Amino acid sequence: MADKPYKIVDLNFVSLYFLDLEEAAAFYTGIFGPADQIYKEGPHYGWKLGATWLTLFESRGGTVPRQGPANTEFAVQVAEPGEVDRLYDALIAAGCKPCHTPEDTEMYVPMRFCCVDDPFNVRIDVYCLIDPPASE
Repeated sequence: MADKPYKIVDLNFVSLYFLDLEEAAAFYTGIFGPADQIYKEGPHYGWKLGATWLTLFESRGGTVPRQGPANTEFAVQVAEPGEVDRLYDALIAAGCKPCHTPEDTEMYVPMRFCCVDDPFNVRIDVYCLIDPPASE
């Protein structure tokens, strides 16, 4: 693999644009709790999730104004494998469509993984890294 002229340290800031911002904010508040930041100018809502922010905006801005999120996905990493299942259940109860039920798998590294599509057609992945079984 060729050397790159830069070193990526992290990937941050998930921004989603919604036709009905208040409906989207209510949905995400039901899952992640009250927003950490709410800006009336703009307006937009932000949740600090781990090392980054999930931010919801009105669809007036963004790359395609007056449309909702399209072909969009983000991943939430939780601390314990059992939390994958609990968050999956909460997302389904909140109106998400199941895509992949929780299971232990490997994508780059061993993990507990599931995903759903939210009511706005945003795919939400949920995962927790797990230790591989000890080899004998």
